[in-house]
Amino acid sequence: MAVSTIYSTQALNSTHFLTSSPSSSSSKQVFFYRRQSQTNRSRFNTIITCAAQQTIVIGLAADSGCGKSTFMRRLTSVFGGAAVPPKGGNPDSNTLISDTTTVICLDDYHSLDRTGRKVNGVTALDPRANDFDLMYEQVKALKSGVAVEKPIYNHVTGLLDAPELIQPPKILVIEGLHPMFDERVRDLLDFSIYLDISNEVKFAWKIQVRF
Repeated sequence: MAVSTIYSTQALNSTHFLTSSPSSSSSKQVFFYRRQSQTNRSRFNTIITCAAQQTIVIGLAADSGCGKSTFMRRLTSVFGGAAVPPKGGNPDSNTLISDTTTVICLDDYHSLDRTGRKVNGVTALDPRANDFDLMYEQVKALKSGVAVEKPIYNHVTGLLDAPELIQPPKILVIEGLHPMFDERVRDLLDFSIYLDISNEVKFAWKIQVRF
């Protein structure tokens, strides 16, 4: 995890997410609000302070069928604006962009297409089927404010499509099976989320989607 300062406050009453730059230019503050139980009307407010002039990077890890995409659409809407695919780009792009946030699907860093995985006897869950060197270099570049040409894994055809240009956002979310597997990528994260869904729910969702 990247170095960050995390503390809580009970003084804030707002119920939405916001970013603000304090009077000092040395830091940037990000506010997350989480409601407690209905019997307890108080809120727990977390402030994450990161280095200035850097994109905030959030890593979301979960198994296939856990609802990562649904979760990220709702989260980005809280951050500000509706998450939509890049305008004028590949219609099969996995990237979502809102006013403040860019969500990158780490399936785009598959090193093997669907046929290649079958030939090599591996699945997307296998780290050998993913290009962690490129993932690290591009997440590092975006965090530093540098645009990248990110590859696209086409879930429809199972092929690796031509890359797309990704500009550095205020908030970058990387979601997939392995956002925390590689130590180099893990050290770039300011905030980590893991979705743990029961097998019964995962299997039911997969059956509903595929059949």
